Amino acid sequence: MHGILKANAPRGRGKKEDDMQPPSTLLLSTGEFARMCNVSKELLIHYDKVGLLKPKVIGKNGYRYYSLKQLYLMDAIRFFLDTGMSMKEVKTYLDNRTTDLFLEATQAGIEKMKKQRDVLDARIGMMRYITQRALLFPKDKPRLSFWDETWLITTDVKPERTQQAFAQAVSEHAEFCKSSAGVTKFPLGRIVHFPCSDHPEDFVYTKLITWISPPSHPALLEGRLACKPRGNYAVILHRGGTSTVARSYAKLLDYVKEEGLDLVGPVYEFDMNSYLMSDSADDYLLHISVLVDM
Repeated sequence: MHGILKANAPRGRGKKEDDMQPPSTLLLSTGEFARMCNVSKELLIHYDKVGLLKPKVIGKNGYRYYSLKQLYLMDAIRFFLDTGMSMKEVKTYLDNRTTDLFLEATQAGIEKMKKQRDVLDARIGMMRYITQRALLFPKDKPRLSFWDETWLITTDVKPERTQQAFAQAVSEHAEFCKSSAGVTKFPLGRIVHFPCSDHPEDFVYTKLITWISPPSHPALLEGRLACKPRGNYAVILHRGGTSTVARSYAKLLDYVKEEGLDLVGPVYEFDMNSYLMSDSADDYLLHISVLVDM
């Protein structure tokens, strides 16, 4: 087989072939090892550089060779990376592995994968929400809709209504979502406050919010977990960016008055189609809702 070299094989006539002869019973070239592991040669080179998986032998000409036993090591590396461990954590484990350490590492991996599952469940729910409900709503037309409870990560926004204050809150929110909750800030939303309901153009954002699955350990979210309650909501889907959103606030508040409804909670605003999907604010869609008592 090309790429597999055995010790004590007949030596070639040229120096180049002598240099390629590694001192081992059975070794695989980088290409052969990569094919057997179904990975790229570039990945093996990267693993070598970071010290995660070094070749068994490096020939005088710089060619890398791997042993068959290292196939098992590659399996271990991929297993632990799949559980959410970093390359550094995997290397530390492989350098010191024991049965007890394996059990400890796999238990930690289970917890990480549970969090990843929660993130995926939340994203699947959000995508269904976007495609099956929100995007089917008539644009710029208020209506009533029933919603189940929704769990949110929150970050306070300074009531200054400046781009600097908002950008600072977004940065803090993104960092908290990533470091403490293991989620991205998207889909991003806001809780809206109206100092005077007759002047919706004077709105302020009081909190940034991100939709998540019901958390298994709410205490870890440091008091920044909120619940958007189950119930009937007055809803409007605003087409356009935040610079024109006040017109939809006005329509929604007028609709609540005309229908004889009572506002029960704050106004929630979620990005449905934002700069992630379009470079034009005219294409943005904002889902706006407020809990009402009928």
